[in-house]
Amino acid sequence: MTTAAVTLPGFRGRILTPGTPGYDRARRVRNARVDRRPALIARCTDVDDVIAVLAHARTLGLPVAVRGGGANVAGWGTCDDGIVLDLGAMKRLDIDPLSRTAVAEPGLTWGEFDAATQEFGLAVPGPRNTDVGIAGHTLGGGVGDLSRQYGLTSDNVTFFELVTADGRHLRADAEHHADLFWALRGGGGNFGVVTRFGFRLHPVRGVVAGALVHPASRTRTALRTARDWLATAPDAASLVAVVWTAPPLPFVPEHLHFERCAVLIPSWFGPPEQADEVLAPLRYGAARPIADGVTELPYTAYQRLLPSPPDFARQHVYNRGELLTELTDATLDGILGHWESAGPNFSVVLGALGGAISRAPAGPTAFTHRGAQWFVEICAQWYGTADDGEHLEPARTGWQALQDVAEGPYVNLLPDPEPQWVRAAYGDATYARLAGLKAVWDPDNLFRFNANIPPLAAGAKETDR
Repeated sequence: MTTAAVTLPGFRGRILTPGTPGYDRARRVRNARVDRRPALIARCTDVDDVIAVLAHARTLGLPVAVRGGGANVAGWGTCDDGIVLDLGAMKRLDIDPLSRTAVAEPGLTWGEFDAATQEFGLAVPGPRNTDVGIAGHTLGGGVGDLSRQYGLTSDNVTFFELVTADGRHLRADAEHHADLFWALRGGGGNFGVVTRFGFRLHPVRGVVAGALVHPASRTRTALRTARDWLATAPDAASLVAVVWTAPPLPFVPEHLHFERCAVLIPSWFGPPEQADEVLAPLRYGAARPIADGVTELPYTAYQRLLPSPPDFARQHVYNRGELLTELTDATLDGILGHWESAGPNFSVVLGALGGAISRAPAGPTAFTHRGAQWFVEICAQWYGTADDGEHLEPARTGWQALQDVAEGPYVNLLPDPEPQWVRAAYGDATYARLAGLKAVWDPDNLFRFNANIPPLAAGAKETDR
């Protein structure tokens, strides 16, 4: 197929097909393990383009993969022999600092969004990785370092504008299509193509944060100290911990470059003068770090503490996240024991939950596991062969070892499409409600390149599935 052979009435964006300049680059996503060849990539510029692409897909019976930032390592933003609906050029952002609200298009990354809102000292809970797109992260619930204060990213959505599978352009909020509004806050991309997000913003002028580095021999003590500290820490405090083979980053002492170690990154979003007291147990106690980079930072500088590798487009990735109600000594020992026995490309990220997340500040949403206090991300990253078992197996077995203690998967870190894991991400009751709504809004499962929830068949009960 060539560009000249494709006609999309009403479409004003750019079309790429196999053999046209830029196609091979455009079909790639964040994970080099994902190597798919869509029949057509449609780079949309506005809502009318989205409507035109979906009409074309329905006419030809082609599947549609929706791409925002393209950073999801499961590869949902591409497909074989179908259409990639690429929203990356839709980056308009309107901010009202007086009402503390923003209206954002889905092509924005968090780095772009945060840079703009921080001009007014405002932010919404989002991920630390600035390359991640706002759309997929928000639709999957969205966990960030501000979430203990202000809830999930999706808790801070005031409305969605979207194009449905049958080509309607509508608004979903608390008063209009309330069931759909509920589903979009955590139910992923199952229900339509979101073209605008309304966000509630919060005052965030800066943060006291930084890396606390510990050698491998003190990793258990450091993580237990962090766990115990978080149990009583104020909601304005958060933490992420990484156990890895350290790259040569500025905050890692030179003698630990390419060595195993642990890095705790605590954050304090409250009054800066209180930071020393709040963070003291992590900085000056029994688990005193060998390097302490805690300082007062602009929020955007904090977001760049853990940069992406410069050649990440060539990197093969396998990662998945689990939500845990508690982080016991036995669970920590199991995680760290597996890390110690795995190869150098295996790492584990532990992140703090709780606080406002558990209180559901925006009311009920499709994000189910609000009682979780931690997420654990199991990750392997490597170069070379895509399905290299030396790297894949430690990650897979590390994830499997968590199943006895996990409350459920985090849908934004769910690389495998097996139905049982999607169901586990939502729990039976929420999954059943989502499947019923899927039958209403996307009965043919056009939007299936995601953590997919197939539509409940007409007349069927969820127990029949």
